[in-house]
Amino acid sequence: MSIRTKMMLGFIILASMLFLSGAISVFELTRLGKSIKGLIHDNYKSIDYSRNMLDALDQQENALLYKISGDSIKPRQMFYEADKFLRINLDSASNNLNLVTEHLQVDSVRMFYEKFYACASANFDDSNFSIDDFIRFTNPLLIDVNEHVKNLITINQQDLSKSAAFLETSAQRASLPGLIVIVTSLIFTLVFTYLVHYYFVSPILRLTKGINDYVKFRKPFAVHLETKDEFHKLKESIVNLISLTKTSDRK
Repeated sequence: MSIRTKMMLGFIILASMLFLSGAISVFELTRLGKSIKGLIHDNYKSIDYSRNMLDALDQQENALLYKISGDSIKPRQMFYEADKFLRINLDSASNNLNLVTEHLQVDSVRMFYEKFYACASANFDDSNFSIDDFIRFTNPLLIDVNEHVKNLITINQQDLSKSAAFLETSAQRASLPGLIVIVTSLIFTLVFTYLVHYYFVSPILRLTKGINDYVKFRKPFAVHLETKDEFHKLKESIVNLISLTKTSDRK
């Protein structure tokens, strides 16, 4: 194998290792970014939908209290507008399920809200609806709905914490190829340095010593080279030159 081939092969191996490790790192970081972005985005949307539902429930509670205070038109409009807003967000939450148990929680919110809605909407048609009726019958149902909506927020917040933990471990995993290439590059550098010394430096030193010994001390030129490359051809050329020199001296 020629010296040029050996050099090119060494650099090709090193470049291939760097390219492979870089490609793996880029792939891991890209996949990590997409997965985490999707998880966090969906969690935030679910939390936002849940908070909107809590706001709607607050408006409905206020509407019921206004009804008790004697206002009969504005509270009804406020209640049903809040109902429409709540159902929109509840449907959006149903279409944004990203957890295994989230659909059960959404179904619970819907079930308890329907109970509250049936009781609360009937209160607007009851001319005798009082604060006592609200405290005894309507408010407990409202509390149940609030609790289940808050539970929906809680499970999404917990999933955000898990996503953060996953992000930390994934970042470590994404940095692993970089660590591998550093260690591998060090090993390859040591091996490459040894090969350069073995195949390039050592033959040059041997040839130089053999020539000096021949010129200064007239020692026979006996240099042993293991490879059959340009250095071997150079050695043969030197041997031929010495032979020609000896022949010329005899004449």
